[in-house]
Amino acid sequence: MSNYSVPKKVNESANRPCKVSALFALIFVLSSFLMANKPVVAQTLSLEQALQLAIQYDPLLKGNAHRKDRFNAEAEASSYWANPQVSASVQNLPTDGFAFDQEPMTQFKVGLKQQLPRGDENFYSQKKYQVMADQMSVESQARKAWLKREVTLTWLDWVYATRRIGLLDKEKSLLTQLLDFTDSRYSQGVGAAAQQDILQVRLALLSLDDKYVEAYQQKNEARSALSKWFGAPLDESVSAPLTQSTRDAIEVDAILNDSNLSLSSFLTVIENSEPFSILQHHPEAMLLQIQTQIEAQNVNIAREQTKSQWAFEASYGYRQDAQNGASRADFVSLGVQVDLPFFNKSRQDASIAAAASKMSASETDFRLKVNELAANAEVLKSRLSALSERKALYETALIGETRQLSEAELTAYTTDTGDIGDVVNANLKQVQVQDDLLKIDIERARTLASLAYLYLPTHAHFFE
Repeated sequence: MSNYSVPKKVNESANRPCKVSALFALIFVLSSFLMANKPVVAQTLSLEQALQLAIQYDPLLKGNAHRKDRFNAEAEASSYWANPQVSASVQNLPTDGFAFDQEPMTQFKVGLKQQLPRGDENFYSQKKYQVMADQMSVESQARKAWLKREVTLTWLDWVYATRRIGLLDKEKSLLTQLLDFTDSRYSQGVGAAAQQDILQVRLALLSLDDKYVEAYQQKNEARSALSKWFGAPLDESVSAPLTQSTRDAIEVDAILNDSNLSLSSFLTVIENSEPFSILQHHPEAMLLQIQTQIEAQNVNIAREQTKSQWAFEASYGYRQDAQNGASRADFVSLGVQVDLPFFNKSRQDASIAAAASKMSASETDFRLKVNELAANAEVLKSRLSALSERKALYETALIGETRQLSEAELTAYTTDTGDIGDVVNANLKQVQVQDDLLKIDIERARTLASLAYLYLPTHAHFFE
């Protein structure tokens, strides 16, 4: 049941002088309801703070640091030869007495063997791990850029839902004032105010409930999605930043903090850059380039496998003097070993061909990635241009026109030449226009965040 009641109409001509004062009162209300209320003092989470926290607590960035240390250690380890082998043995010991000085061939032998790498295999393995360590640095750059984009998009969803609730509060305040005004006119018998006028305003008020449910659902979902970047739910006291007016620009400066670029300078960079050239240096594309370098080292390692592997050994044989006192000379032995990898040539050629094909595939993936990034950049640039035109149209024309329409409909209604439905629709149109402008601002900020993801890492590459 509604809390609003419809009073019986009283036609008292003595109350008609209230018409002018009521008109001025309502005009004052309608002209001021769109002004934002002063924000409640609360702990807010700015975009800059959200970005800093997300990067600080990101597990993948910490994992990449450990993986980089690992690859650097493996690069150092792969530069060393295999461990030398030491052997010791007693040779030609007679079994009829087990005497060490019985037979002249009995000896105690100590040997040392060193196996060499196969060709330059160690050199190429070391280069491979060094490239993999560099890959972790580039992957961290890509991760940071991706985090900034994703956190920004989620944060903007949160801000939009929060500010939309503020617009709904203003819409509710407007309708409540209209209901009081219509109720007063009907009760006092002013003009042609009818019971259906009150019911129409009440219906508009009741329809706000669904809008509130939808807005709060969007706000809670965005808040929950934002908390995943911090590893813990956001505290209930943390709220989205609000501004003095819903027409204020959405915060985007934090996106450009690390680049030392202003928004106008960033837009100039976007406008003057050829995406198919500059985006070859985007971290996503560079990761594939580095992968190609890794595959190139795998090709070199496969080729080194076709070379022979050498091993050198030396041994010393000690012989004890004979039982009759005769001296026996000790022995020194030197040797070399080499394998013959010529009998499995077909297998080695296949391994080389497989490694080369994998390298070529990585080169193709790089070109596909550049084309994808450049195409996305062109789409985003076109979208940003259209959104900027729409924003200018709303700010220079639509907001003023809807305000004039609202005032005209209200004047017509108070002079009994208009309808209450036109008054309600005209004033709700003001709220709708502000909501549409808010959507444009949010979508424009989202587009800028996506363009920043594409262009800022490459801008840093060219201006290091």
